[in-house]
Amino acid sequence: MLGSGLVATVAGLDTAVRGVRSFAGVRAPGEPAVESETRFYGAVYLALGISTVSLSRRADRDPAGVRALAGTIFLAGLARAGAWRTAGAPHPLQRALLAVELVGPPALVAWQASLRGTPDTDPASSA
Repeated sequence: MLGSGLVATVAGLDTAVRGVRSFAGVRAPGEPAVESETRFYGAVYLALGISTVSLSRRADRDPAGVRALAGTIFLAGLARAGAWRTAGAPHPLQRALLAVELVGPPALVAWQASLRGTPDTDPASSA
């Protein structure tokens, strides 16, 4: 989890600074609206990375945080899959990221739940 957070932090910073040129296989800048949105999302990705690094230190005892992070990453993977469907196959690197985004979150939630020795439920919610 720490490694994923560090990668997201670096990638988010890169995208916030370089825009679409941070994407694999893209060398030219995009249209102004695309650059604006891309850099905005880069900053959001940077914040997600920083949050993931922070959460990695307490993941074993923060089920709500782990589920929120996993849900966010899974939703992003679904959005990426939707782009593939509507716009065509992305770069191979983005295909690999898609696999991680769809397989990793359920595995992360299962891992965190196994640490607690209970199903994927928060004990506080059953009180």
